[in-house]
Amino acid sequence: MSDDIIKSPKKGNILTTQLSMFSILPFNSSQEDVENFCSRFWTVPLSGLVFGVILGIVFLISTYLFTALPAAVITVFAGHMLNRFLHFDGLMDFGDGLVAHGDHEKKVRALKDSNVGAGAVGVAMMISILAVVVLSTCASAVGPDVSDMIYGKKSYFYWQLAVLLFPICAEVLAKNGLYVAAAFGKPASGGLGEIFTSSANMNGIINSTLLSAAIVVPLTLLVMFDSYIGIVGAVIMALLMILVSIAVGYAVSRIAMKAFGFVNGDVLGAANELSKTAVLMSALMVMILWL
Repeated sequence: MSDDIIKSPKKGNILTTQLSMFSILPFNSSQEDVENFCSRFWTVPLSGLVFGVILGIVFLISTYLFTALPAAVITVFAGHMLNRFLHFDGLMDFGDGLVAHGDHEKKVRALKDSNVGAGAVGVAMMISILAVVVLSTCASAVGPDVSDMIYGKKSYFYWQLAVLLFPICAEVLAKNGLYVAAAFGKPASGGLGEIFTSSANMNGIINSTLLSAAIVVPLTLLVMFDSYIGIVGAVIMALLMILVSIAVGYAVSRIAMKAFGFVNGDVLGAANELSKTAVLMSALMVMILWL
């Protein structure tokens, strides 16, 4: 991967631009930086990697201080805080728009309405609960209580890596799902989502997926190949997580196009959150089926 993927001498750093736009981290970006990032929007999984490492550390420390369930609650909440609840807000608006009764125009008004409706609350609650439960169950499946069964007499080092694995893969592939949703959608008029959706394309899906795979596949193999699922299970887990992120991104885009006629920033936020949860579910499914 060449250096110009990460930065351009004249246009600023793409990664810090992503973090300034999608996180509370203290980075600044100019309009030129944003335009430069949009020209390489497929690099968005890089911000997912940063989020994942931060949240993985939070999750690991929390599992030592508490049990897996409260650790998962803390980690999911920390992720929303890190992202300024930006994608969570998009998920809520997406839920409101989908459940709105009436024609196309009423659904669009519900999507853009700042008031919170039943659809927003219901979708946000269910996805948040599911994310917490799945993340905590993933940790429990490789946690200290069953480490002897999985790793024999080996060090807890493998368990620590595994606990770090889940948030990293989820955040990286959530951004891949976001990109896929943008690529398959048509932009709305106005808003930050318009420049992202306009910048995404089929070639970008390949680039984003390959970038995500370059992070997720080696990490999954490193952590899981010597576990009870073995190298075959590790490969299946990695590939399934990647495919699920693509499938969810595509599905969210198709649903949004049918309901609203466009993909805006709210839809991209929803794709991020739904992809994240679905990726964790696919990882858990592989581990459960291997037991």
